[in-house]
Amino acid sequence: MRTGPTAELRPGHLRAWSVLRTARLNAVGYAALMGACLVPGAVTAVLLQGTGWPMPLRAALGPVLVVLALVVADRRKWARMETSFSFTDDVATMRAVADRLLAQGLPIRVRDEWGPSMVYRNGDARRVHAALAELGIRPN
Repeated sequence: MRTGPTAELRPGHLRAWSVLRTARLNAVGYAALMGACLVPGAVTAVLLQGTGWPMPLRAALGPVLVVLALVVADRRKWARMETSFSFTDDVATMRAVADRLLAQGLPIRVRDEWGPSMVYRNGDARRVHAALAELGIRPN
């Protein structure tokens, strides 16, 4: 199944599920991730010897921490990335709605390159979509 920019966009077509939102790992990426998990696995297995935990549990703690750190970093990067939304071709209407959202303290801007659209960060998407829904505009 294709992912990323070449993925199918038809309704009802399932996309590949991934924990990461911005990174797409191939065989080399998975191998590097596994290699990056080996050292922390060995370190936690040695450091936690006196705890009485079984060896597999001690060794698994390091890779879990590495993967969690990777997921957190990926989500933070995704939250800073920008997305856009357009619901009309009328620039005046788009600016009026944008002004109302700006008055609510939402960090958006209007872009008018290929038609008017509101630009905001992915991390602010829920708040922006909720404010648009209050105005009667369906963002999804």
